[in-house]
Amino acid sequence: MESLWQIEANIDDMNPQCMEYVFNRLLDLGVNDVWAVPMMMKKCRMASMLCILCRQELLQDAAAIVFAETTSIGVRYFPVQRMICDRTIQVVHVQGQDIRCKISSYGGAITNISAEYEDCRRAAVKTGIPLKEWQRKAKEEAYIIYG
Repeated sequence: MESLWQIEANIDDMNPQCMEYVFNRLLDLGVNDVWAVPMMMKKCRMASMLCILCRQELLQDAAAIVFAETTSIGVRYFPVQRMICDRTIQVVHVQGQDIRCKISSYGGAITNISAEYEDCRRAAVKTGIPLKEWQRKAKEEAYIIYG
C-alpha cells in the first residue's frame, strides 16, 4: 500500500498540443503518473480532465504547474491509496539485440512481462523486422528465462 494524492483539473479551452509539454513538466517534477481523460463539460464543450498522481510533498508544486501551464483556474485534490506490483527490469538477447523487459509480480507470482518500446523500436529500425515482432520475440524470451 502506498499513500498518494490525486490532483484533477478540467481543461476546456486550451490547445491540446500543449498537453505534452504539461505532462513533461509534471513528470520532470517527479510525479508518479499523469493522464488525461476526454470529457464533455457544460454547454456540451469537449474537454480533458488532467489527472496527476503524486506524493504529498509535490502537491503544491504540481498544482502550480497546472495553473502556470494550463488554462485551468481550479484543481481538486484528494488522498488515494494504491497497491502496486513489484517490478524489475531484465535484459533479454534476441537475434543479437538487447531488449529490456519489465517483469511485474504480485505475491511472488509473475503477473506481466512487457518489452521496452524504445529498445524494440531501435531493433526494428536497425533490422527492418517489424516492431510488433520484436515486442513478441522479446516477451517470449523473457517468459522462457524468467517466467
